[in-house]
Amino acid sequence: MKTSFALALAITITAGSLRAQDPQPITADELAKATKLLVDATSRIGDLPLKLELAPDQATGLKAGDVGAILIPDKRLKVEKSDKADRKQNKTKGEAVPVGQLWTMKLAPKHKDAVVPNDRLRLVKVEAKDKPLELALFTLGLEKAGKREFQLAVYGKGSSPVLRVPLTAEKNKSAAPVAMTARKTGEESGVIEVRLLGKYKAEIPVGKQAE
Repeated sequence: MKTSFALALAITITAGSLRAQDPQPITADELAKATKLLVDATSRIGDLPLKLELAPDQATGLKAGDVGAILIPDKRLKVEKSDKADRKQNKTKGEAVPVGQLWTMKLAPKHKDAVVPNDRLRLVKVEAKDKPLELALFTLGLEKAGKREFQLAVYGKGSSPVLRVPLTAEKNKSAAPVAMTARKTGEESGVIEVRLLGKYKAEIPVGKQAE
Protein backbone atom coordinates (compact mmCIF):
# COMPACT_ATOMS: atom_id res chain seq x y z
CA MET A 1 0.00 0.00 0.00
CA LYS A 2 1.38 3.39 -0.97
CA THR A 3 1.02 6.43 1.34
CA SER A 4 2.68 7.13 4.62
CA PHE A 5 1.04 4.36 6.56
CA ALA A 6 3.76 4.76 9.17
CA LEU A 7 2.64 8.32 9.90
CA ALA A 8 -1.07 7.53 9.98
CA LEU A 9 -0.84 4.31 11.92
CA ALA A 10 2.00 5.24 14.23
CA ILE A 11 -0.16 7.95 15.77
CA THR A 12 -3.02 5.50 16.21
CA ILE A 13 -2.19 1.92 17.03
CA THR A 14 1.55 1.88 17.52
CA ALA A 15 3.96 2.68 20.29
CA GLY A 16 5.06 -0.07 24.07
CA SER A 17 3.30 -3.23 25.19
CA LEU A 18 0.23 -4.49 27.02
CA ARG A 19 1.99 -3.93 30.30
CA ALA A 20 3.01 -0.38 29.39
CA GLN A 21 -0.29 1.43 29.95
CA ASP A 22 -4.04 1.09 30.12
CA PRO A 23 -5.95 1.16 26.82
CA GLN A 24 -6.77 4.67 25.62
CA PRO A 25 -9.24 5.80 22.93
CA ILE A 26 -7.83 6.82 19.57
CA THR A 27 -8.76 10.40 18.70
CA ALA A 28 -11.23 11.07 15.90
CA ASP A 29 -8.60 12.70 13.71
CA GLU A 30 -6.13 9.85 14.16
CA LEU A 31 -8.87 7.29 13.58
CA ALA A 32 -9.97 8.92 10.33
CA LYS A 33 -6.45 8.73 8.92
CA ALA A 34 -6.03 5.07 9.85
CA THR A 35 -9.45 3.83 8.76
CA LYS A 36 -9.06 5.37 5.31
CA LEU A 37 -5.99 3.20 4.79
CA LEU A 38 -7.60 0.11 6.30
CA VAL A 39 -10.67 0.36 4.08
CA ASP A 40 -8.36 0.72 1.09
CA ALA A 41 -6.50 -2.41 2.19
CA THR A 42 -9.82 -4.27 2.46
CA SER A 43 -10.60 -3.49 -1.17
CA ARG A 44 -7.56 -5.57 -2.14
CA ILE A 45 -8.79 -8.68 -0.33
CA GLY A 46 -11.16 -10.89 -2.29
CA ASP A 47 -12.00 -13.82 -0.03
CA LEU A 48 -13.53 -12.38 3.13
CA PRO A 49 -16.05 -14.74 4.79
CA LEU A 50 -18.83 -12.12 4.95
CA LYS A 51 -19.79 -9.42 2.49
CA LEU A 52 -19.33 -6.09 4.26
CA GLU A 53 -20.41 -2.52 3.61
CA LEU A 54 -18.08 -0.61 5.91
CA ALA A 55 -18.81 2.67 7.69
CA PRO A 56 -15.37 4.14 8.51
CA ASP A 57 -16.97 7.31 9.88
CA GLN A 58 -18.45 5.19 12.69
CA ALA A 59 -15.20 3.41 13.58
CA THR A 60 -13.81 3.23 17.09
CA GLY A 61 -10.30 2.41 18.27
CA LEU A 62 -8.04 1.84 21.26
CA LYS A 63 -4.29 1.80 21.78
CA ALA A 64 -1.97 0.76 24.60
CA GLY A 65 1.72 0.98 23.87
CA ASP A 66 2.57 -0.89 20.68
CA VAL A 67 -0.68 -2.85 20.61
CA GLY A 68 -4.05 -1.61 19.49
CA ALA A 69 -7.38 -2.32 17.85
CA ILE A 70 -9.72 -0.56 15.44
CA LEU A 71 -13.32 -1.65 14.91
CA ILE A 72 -15.04 -0.57 11.70
CA PRO A 73 -18.78 -1.44 11.71
CA ASP A 74 -20.94 -2.45 8.80
CA LYS A 75 -23.05 0.54 7.79
CA ARG A 76 -26.20 -1.59 7.80
CA LEU A 77 -25.87 -2.08 11.56
CA LYS A 78 -28.28 0.44 13.07
CA VAL A 79 -29.39 0.98 16.66
CA GLU A 80 -32.93 1.83 15.63
CA LYS A 81 -33.11 -1.38 13.59
CA SER A 82 -31.92 -3.73 16.31
CA ASP A 83 -35.33 -5.37 16.67
CA LYS A 84 -35.41 -6.02 12.94
CA ALA A 85 -31.95 -7.54 13.22
CA ASP A 86 -33.25 -9.87 15.93
CA ARG A 87 -36.12 -10.95 13.69
CA LYS A 88 -33.74 -11.48 10.81
CA GLN A 89 -31.67 -13.78 12.99
CA ASN A 90 -34.77 -15.78 13.79
CA LYS A 91 -35.23 -16.40 10.07
CA THR A 92 -31.59 -17.17 9.29
CA LYS A 93 -30.47 -19.58 11.97
CA GLY A 94 -26.90 -20.71 11.32
CA GLU A 95 -26.09 -17.69 9.17
CA ALA A 96 -24.02 -14.73 10.31
CA VAL A 97 -25.25 -11.15 10.01
CA PRO A 98 -22.29 -8.83 9.22
CA VAL A 99 -21.14 -6.69 12.14
CA GLY A 100 -17.90 -5.26 10.74
CA GLN A 101 -14.13 -5.58 10.90
CA LEU A 102 -11.71 -5.72 13.81
CA TRP A 103 -8.10 -4.80 12.99
CA THR A 104 -5.42 -5.51 15.58
CA MET A 105 -1.74 -4.88 15.89
CA LYS A 106 0.31 -7.39 17.90
CA LEU A 107 -2.91 -8.81 19.38
CA ALA A 108 -4.75 -12.06 18.69
CA PRO A 109 -7.88 -13.66 20.19
CA LYS A 110 -7.48 -16.34 22.83
CA HIS A 111 -9.34 -19.64 22.61
CA LYS A 112 -9.34 -21.86 25.70
CA ASP A 113 -6.66 -19.67 27.27
CA ALA A 114 -4.32 -20.08 24.28
CA VAL A 115 -3.57 -17.34 21.76
CA VAL A 116 -4.84 -18.26 18.29
CA PRO A 117 -1.76 -19.23 16.21
CA ASN A 118 -0.64 -17.07 13.32
CA ASP A 119 -1.55 -19.67 10.70
CA ARG A 120 -5.23 -19.13 11.59
CA LEU A 121 -5.01 -15.35 11.42
CA ARG A 122 -5.65 -13.23 8.35
CA LEU A 123 -2.44 -11.22 8.35
CA VAL A 124 -2.36 -8.18 6.08
CA LYS A 125 0.99 -6.66 5.13
CA VAL A 126 1.19 -2.95 4.37
CA GLU A 127 4.12 -0.78 3.47
CA ALA A 128 5.10 1.90 5.97
CA LYS A 129 7.68 3.86 4.01
CA ASP A 130 10.53 1.34 3.78
CA LYS A 131 9.29 -0.81 6.65
CA PRO A 132 6.42 -3.30 6.18
CA LEU A 133 3.81 -3.62 8.92
CA GLU A 134 1.64 -6.66 9.51
CA LEU A 135 -1.86 -6.31 10.95
CA ALA A 136 -4.42 -8.97 11.79
CA LEU A 137 -7.87 -8.56 10.22
CA PHE A 138 -10.94 -10.20 11.74
CA THR A 139 -14.41 -10.21 10.22
CA LEU A 140 -17.19 -10.09 12.82
CA GLY A 141 -20.62 -11.65 12.42
CA LEU A 142 -23.70 -11.96 14.62
CA GLU A 143 -25.10 -15.49 14.89
CA LYS A 144 -28.07 -17.06 16.58
CA ALA A 145 -26.90 -19.55 19.21
CA GLY A 146 -30.26 -20.68 20.60
CA LYS A 147 -33.91 -19.68 20.80
CA ARG A 148 -33.06 -16.32 22.36
CA GLU A 149 -29.28 -16.48 22.52
CA PHE A 150 -26.82 -14.81 20.18
CA GLN A 151 -23.07 -14.98 19.71
CA LEU A 152 -20.34 -13.02 18.00
CA ALA A 153 -18.36 -15.00 15.45
CA VAL A 154 -14.76 -13.86 14.94
CA TYR A 155 -13.34 -14.93 11.57
CA GLY A 156 -9.64 -14.94 10.80
CA LYS A 157 -8.27 -16.89 7.86
CA GLY A 158 -10.70 -19.22 6.12
CA SER A 159 -14.46 -19.62 6.26
CA SER A 160 -14.78 -20.87 9.85
CA PRO A 161 -14.56 -18.59 12.91
CA VAL A 162 -11.42 -18.78 15.05
CA LEU A 163 -13.60 -17.88 18.03
CA ARG A 164 -17.23 -17.54 19.05
CA VAL A 165 -18.19 -15.58 22.14
CA PRO A 166 -21.67 -15.18 23.66
CA LEU A 167 -23.60 -11.94 23.57
CA THR A 168 -25.04 -10.85 26.87
CA ALA A 169 -27.83 -8.34 27.33
CA GLU A 170 -26.54 -4.95 28.39
CA LYS A 171 -28.58 -1.86 27.71
CA ASN A 172 -26.60 1.34 27.27
CA LYS A 173 -27.31 4.86 26.12
CA SER A 174 -24.86 4.89 23.21
CA ALA A 175 -26.33 6.12 19.93
CA ALA A 176 -23.53 4.42 18.00
CA PRO A 177 -24.16 0.94 16.55
CA VAL A 178 -20.87 -0.28 18.02
CA ALA A 179 -18.67 0.76 20.90
CA MET A 180 -15.42 -0.74 22.11
CA THR A 181 -13.58 -0.71 25.41
CA ALA A 182 -10.83 -2.93 26.79
CA ARG A 183 -9.37 -4.03 30.05
CA LYS A 184 -6.18 -5.80 31.04
CA THR A 185 -6.39 -9.20 32.70
CA GLY A 186 -2.65 -9.86 32.95
CA GLU A 187 0.73 -8.56 31.85
CA GLU A 188 0.20 -9.78 28.28
CA SER A 189 -3.51 -10.50 28.17
CA GLY A 190 -6.75 -8.58 28.14
CA VAL A 191 -10.36 -8.46 27.00
CA ILE A 192 -11.83 -6.39 24.18
CA GLU A 193 -15.42 -5.49 25.05
CA VAL A 194 -17.65 -4.92 22.01
CA ARG A 195 -21.07 -3.34 22.58
CA LEU A 196 -23.66 -3.70 19.82
CA LEU A 197 -26.86 -1.85 19.02
CA GLY A 198 -27.18 -0.39 22.49
CA LYS A 199 -28.33 -3.74 23.90
CA TYR A 200 -25.61 -6.40 23.65
CA LYS A 201 -22.06 -6.93 24.85
CA ALA A 202 -19.46 -9.46 23.71
CA GLU A 203 -16.10 -10.03 25.37
CA ILE A 204 -13.19 -11.14 23.18
CA PRO A 205 -10.21 -12.45 25.18
CA VAL A 206 -6.91 -11.41 23.62
CA GLY A 207 -3.21 -11.94 24.12
CA LYS A 208 0.00 -10.89 22.52
CA GLN A 209 0.30 -12.26 19.00
CA ALA A 210 3.07 -14.77 18.38
CA GLU A 211 6.24 -13.34 16.84
